[in-house]
Amino acid sequence: MTTGNLLQGTLARFFSHLTGIVNRNEYTSRLFRFVMGNPLYRGVLILGSGTAVAQLIAIVTAPIITRLYTPADMGILAVYSSVLAIFGVGATLRYEFAYALPRENDDTINLFGLSLILLCITTSAFALILFFGRDLLVNVLDLGAIEQYIWFLLIGFFGMGLYTMLNYWAVRQRDYGRITYTKINQSAGGSVCKILLGVLAFGPVGLIIGHIVSQIAGIGTLARVMWKKDRGNFKVISLGRMKSVAKTYGSFPVFNFPASIVNTLSLQLPPLMLLALYNSEVVGLYALAHTLVVLPGSLISGSMGQAYLGEASKMVREKSLGLRSLYVRTLKHLFIIGVPLIGIPALLAPFVVPFIFGEAWAEAGWYCWPLAVMTVAQFAISGIGFLSLYGYNHWILIWDITRVLGVVGAFYLSYSLALPIMMTLMIYVLVMVGMYIMSVFLNLRAISNFTSRVAQ
Repeated sequence: MTTGNLLQGTLARFFSHLTGIVNRNEYTSRLFRFVMGNPLYRGVLILGSGTAVAQLIAIVTAPIITRLYTPADMGILAVYSSVLAIFGVGATLRYEFAYALPRENDDTINLFGLSLILLCITTSAFALILFFGRDLLVNVLDLGAIEQYIWFLLIGFFGMGLYTMLNYWAVRQRDYGRITYTKINQSAGGSVCKILLGVLAFGPVGLIIGHIVSQIAGIGTLARVMWKKDRGNFKVISLGRMKSVAKTYGSFPVFNFPASIVNTLSLQLPPLMLLALYNSEVVGLYALAHTLVVLPGSLISGSMGQAYLGEASKMVREKSLGLRSLYVRTLKHLFIIGVPLIGIPALLAPFVVPFIFGEAWAEAGWYCWPLAVMTVAQFAISGIGFLSLYGYNHWILIWDITRVLGVVGAFYLSYSLALPIMMTLMIYVLVMVGMYIMSVFLNLRAISNFTSRVAQ
């Protein structure tokens, strides 16, 4: 029996057993039937079950990891991961975002082939940048803290790009069980690597290798399933068809790609800015605090986002008028869930962080308070904001440029006034919350325009 079949069998037995339990209670029975009868929430349940296991692994191992590494070590990892995210966003020029749109798999498989070629080209280009422009890169971005680990960026770049391509293919196929399995592999593999290498006193290298594993584990699983189920479709890949889909979905590299770069900059700039304003220890404390406030919500947010994308893209292809209702309902549910889910742990953080993670990390607990406000908004809004689905890629670019300018402005203000770290974080949070509120209005307007065109 293959791993995929074993997983499917396990999930089937789990849901069968769960059905038997909930049927004993009328209320829970109705709730369970509602969830399982709704493709969106069924997808969330399947993805969420695996994400829960993955997050449980991260939670259990975090106190061990923080005792094996210092805040400065964690700061180096945060800077490395930020740089990788900024460069890695351009690995395939964002053509994988278009997988959900074609009606036929023939076009999608040619998009996949195009993305794979682009990934090889951009990886080679990135290698040349690291080889010939390493010193310039380090000086311009002030990356002295990770200079000796810079070649790890190349491995992470290719691995992250390949996994993203395969993951979006699985989302199109609505193969949520397989995605769930890879999430568990990534969390377990990354945590085990960090602990083992920490015990061996590898220092920041152990964290970086663990981070790479946590991103690329699961590539083999998704690739095997794709080859098994869809290898017949590979016969239709041709240079002419790839050129055709590249032109048809050209708005993704033209608008979505630069928007993604700017979007990633706005999210990944804080560690780089904090390194420039303070030091790697502050970056490490910020990284832990950010992880702690994001962790409770990521169980649902990531699963909801992927399931929402699967359902919303299906509704777009079918020209359904129910998109606005789906968006508003999902947004409302996420807010109702997010406030207590993120807020309560954040309130307790200053008192429990030193006990769980060690006294060296005590200050990270106070960072959680301002970051929690931003994270609630991010949890509810960012995961379901897919303006490209409705044909408004250029709105994404404008919004992201505005956000990155706001983030840079916030940190520049802190630098000019020599503000302490807590004030810096509060200004940054205010900017981010304002941008998320703007995102809601843009998505509602885009959906209204789409449904108006469909109704005509």
